[in-house]
Amino acid sequence: MSQRVAIAVRNASVSNRYRYVPRIPGWFYSFVPFKVATGGSSALVSLYILELGGNASTVGLAFALASLSSMLGALFWGRLSDRTLRRKPFILLGFASVPVFLTAMAFVKTPLQLIAVNTTYAFFLASTLSVPIALVLRSVRKHSWDYGIGKFNEISGWGWVLGLVLGFGLSGFLTIPGLLLTFALTGVPSIIMGWRTIREAPIYINREAIRAFRNYVVEKARYMPSFVLHTNFSVPTSLRRFYLAFLLFWIGAGLYFPQMPVLLSGEGYSRGVIYLALIANSAVSALNYTRVGLGMGKDKEGVLRRGLMLRAGALVAIVAGTMVSSALLPLAFLSYVLAGYSWTFISVSSTAIVSERAGEREKGSAMGTYNLVSSAGYVTGSALSGLLVSSAGFGAAFGLGLALLGGSVALLRR
Repeated sequence: MSQRVAIAVRNASVSNRYRYVPRIPGWFYSFVPFKVATGGSSALVSLYILELGGNASTVGLAFALASLSSMLGALFWGRLSDRTLRRKPFILLGFASVPVFLTAMAFVKTPLQLIAVNTTYAFFLASTLSVPIALVLRSVRKHSWDYGIGKFNEISGWGWVLGLVLGFGLSGFLTIPGLLLTFALTGVPSIIMGWRTIREAPIYINREAIRAFRNYVVEKARYMPSFVLHTNFSVPTSLRRFYLAFLLFWIGAGLYFPQMPVLLSGEGYSRGVIYLALIANSAVSALNYTRVGLGMGKDKEGVLRRGLMLRAGALVAIVAGTMVSSALLPLAFLSYVLAGYSWTFISVSSTAIVSERAGEREKGSAMGTYNLVSSAGYVTGSALSGLLVSSAGFGAAFGLGLALLGGSVALLRR
């Protein structure tokens, strides 16, 4: 009897340990001013390019170069952080890049100058993508990694939405350079908070042993993966069709997102309206991540298909909007909401599918390939978007995105 009691006590102790909700590390909140600044300024690059005399092609080029720079930066800073076993300097570097480069953007005179500054900015900003995750894993117990990752990205995600709300409130009173300088100042407290609260925790993180985390809020800066944990690449046989499908999906995303502000601005809608659309897009994602993640169950392919169909609805709505100018604004808002809602299903299910289909020794490299495919597709789509809009119009760009999405659904059904 005593042995049974001992076993029961031990099991209860283990169970309670796994139900334990850890204290949120204080340094998580150092990311709030940083995310407010990056979220609020995220809508300004494309609008400023247009104001300086650029066009849809210039915007597409800017997004393509920035996305490529962000991808390379995330890999570079992540590997350098792993080699030095240091996290804090790289996070502070990313924090400091916000006031430096946003201030520089406020004083550019041509679209090419803005593209050059923004591309460099994206490279340094990428140090805040992959590096903080390793520090999160060090800051909470191993059995609470899911919770820690989710809470960190939840705090960051709502900071992003708050930045968009602030941008909406100020857009009627300040010029774009004025908004850039305001958000540059907004990001400064993160440097001070990070310096005081982040504690260096040198530890080697075996990234290939980390499973895909499902309940995170993804920022909408360039619709890239929110962090790159894995830098090795492989193409397991079971995932080849999946990777091809997602390459098409991300090309379609690149055809859609960079040109939406260009379309609305060209039709005469103000910065405030564009900010409202972005707020709706980001908020609907943030509100549904945890719910979708907890309710996904075993039918991950079904969740993914649902997300892709919702994304198809977003593209159908905006294609219709380009045909009926009087209905453009409500259809654009509907499109943004559906795009944000669809992303909750797509991101949660796709990372889970990659994690499950890859072999035990291939999980890390399979996720690295997924990130590479996503980034390459978005860079390609962004570059194509400007060329298509300039030569054939917005309907052609969005229509091609819809066709590519159809190809993605067909591949996944097979």
